[in-house]
Amino acid sequence: MKSKIVILLIFFSMIFGSFNIIFNENCRAEGNEIYVDVNYHGIRDGTAEKPYASIQYAIDIAEEGDTIYVFGGLYEETLEIDKTLKIWGSIEGTEGPASIIDSNINQRYTIEITADHVELIDFVISDIENIKSSPIGSLIYINSDNVIIQGNTFNQTNCSAIYINPDSSGNIISGNHIENVSRGINIENSDTNDIVINTISNCSEYAISFVNSNGRIYGNSISNSTYGLKIDKSKGVNITNNTISNTTFYGIFLKNSDDSLIEQNEFMDNEDCIYLDSSDCEINENKFESNIGAIEIKGSNNNIKNNNISNSSGSGVNALASSKNNIISFNRFLDNGKSAQDFGNNQWYYEEKGNYWSDYNDLDLDLDGIGDIFYEKYGVIDMFPLGDFLKPPKKPFNPSPEDLETGVGLRIKLEVEVEDDDSAELTVYFYNAENDELIDTDKRVNSGDVAVGQLTLGFNRTYAWYAIVNDSRQENKSDPWIFFTKTTPPDNEPPVANAGGPYSVNPGEVIGFDGSDSYDTDGEIDFYRWNFGDESSEILAESPEHVYNNKGSYKVTLTVIDNDGTTDSEIIFVTIGDYVNKKPIAVHEIPINGTTDEMINFIASDSSDLDGIIVNYTWSFGDESIGYGEIVAHKYEKPGDYIIGLTVEDNSGDTDTSEAIITIVETPGFELFIFIIAGIILFIFGKNKLFSKK
Repeated sequence: MKSKIVILLIFFSMIFGSFNIIFNENCRAEGNEIYVDVNYHGIRDGTAEKPYASIQYAIDIAEEGDTIYVFGGLYEETLEIDKTLKIWGSIEGTEGPASIIDSNINQRYTIEITADHVELIDFVISDIENIKSSPIGSLIYINSDNVIIQGNTFNQTNCSAIYINPDSSGNIISGNHIENVSRGINIENSDTNDIVINTISNCSEYAISFVNSNGRIYGNSISNSTYGLKIDKSKGVNITNNTISNTTFYGIFLKNSDDSLIEQNEFMDNEDCIYLDSSDCEINENKFESNIGAIEIKGSNNNIKNNNISNSSGSGVNALASSKNNIISFNRFLDNGKSAQDFGNNQWYYEEKGNYWSDYNDLDLDLDGIGDIFYEKYGVIDMFPLGDFLKPPKKPFNPSPEDLETGVGLRIKLEVEVEDDDSAELTVYFYNAENDELIDTDKRVNSGDVAVGQLTLGFNRTYAWYAIVNDSRQENKSDPWIFFTKTTPPDNEPPVANAGGPYSVNPGEVIGFDGSDSYDTDGEIDFYRWNFGDESSEILAESPEHVYNNKGSYKVTLTVIDNDGTTDSEIIFVTIGDYVNKKPIAVHEIPINGTTDEMINFIASDSSDLDGIIVNYTWSFGDESIGYGEIVAHKYEKPGDYIIGLTVEDNSGDTDTSEAIITIVETPGFELFIFIIAGIILFIFGKNKLFSKK
């Protein structure tokens, strides 16, 4: 009897165990998460602990809105996603194995998505053996809306990586890596798809294709492909911030795709960058570096502006015969084989501003930023060329003799340094500044070298001269310089310079200086020189006129020279506009005490004025007496505490005051003398008394 019971228990245990196995294999995981791991062996229920083996099986049993997590491994299957799901691969991150989908069979699509709002993330999808043979096959086929394909790797197929079927819209292809495929992303008859921040390389046909579609192509990196972007019959495509390099045909091929935008892209080392057979497009702010050709224009009414095109071995812009009414402006053409050529009828400027041409090599004499003559090459006519034009030589500088040098010998070698950024050799002319008579010429002076002129003068000569440097197109004139030859006595009273003033006008107004109050007591003034403090000067004029363009306080120096070659100078300050003068700073140096009848020095030498000079020092000694000067001496008659005041005034009339206290005591008198004599007598008397006791 017992044996029969044991047999029955074993039988029912086997029945219930088998039922449990069957139940666990076929029930779906609780909640919204399903796990898949091809490498797991054991009872499977779709949990993380007991994941399913097949992605497609998980899709089949999932419900709308579920998330399927796929562990790393090789999944040799095809998928049909017909529900709104999020399918996330390689869930162990970069440290774990990738989730690879490779069907290894000749089927048109590896993954077919027919449901809206599907998300497919972080898979490796490939056709390593190149088994697919369908000319319209793809690794992913999308026939739905608002699908997200994010962070996947596509490689090794003779078909497309991603194909978006007609009438599918709103899809996002982002952050994927596509390489070694025939076609990267192929979109037909579909709108508002975004192709964003993908890396696509080594496509034997093209990286991205739009046919009769629109959307945005943003932030992608495309390289080593036959075509980068191939856009046909697609209106209003936005191509922005992409990097395209090493394409063998065109980086962007835009045909019959009007109203499109190509902006802020970077093109490097391409055969040709943009083929534009469309109208009303904007080609703006792109950078083209080291390509064969940058932009080829076949269409009309396009706006091409603010692009930087450099180091093209062919042509920067090539406008074909069919092109017309394109506006090409504000572009920078730098060091191209041909900056541009125009076989059509196009406009190379906009609102009197053209393009920057590194091969312009002409002048802008009126300094308005526009070249004085047209840029005309290879059919291009830019009436308003922009750029860094040929510059005049720098002003001659570092003269010898130095400005205002005295005691110069009679056989004089005039020297100046000259520089020109655009010319290697220069001609320098030396002139007498009083009558503009040519003194000497030095030819073929190398830029950066010293030009030399010769001159002989007599004793007691005051001589003003200047130099002009010429590069055959433009020239520049130095300021006048002055020197004095050796003098022969007698003694001479120097002249007195008086620059007049005060002066104050607004920027742009004429100011008339007046040096007519200058004089010489034993002769006459032969020479006036004004330095206006704004890097300009004038000679000979007793009362010149001058214009200051900017607000401020300017230091003006008048130097006069009399008939015996003696000089004097006066410095004044001119206020232009509503310039606010900086007050002077009064600083005193005095002792803290003294005695009556002692001559005490009061010093203000440390006083200062930041934007002018101090013209007056006034001392108040506290005993109803006043002194003037930077250093003064004063004597007090009575003891006491006195408040000392120093007031300084600058050339603009502003003042500052500092104060201190000095203590004065009586000078020791006759009483001290009697006290000293008495002490001496007592000392002597005491000493004699001591000796008498002995």
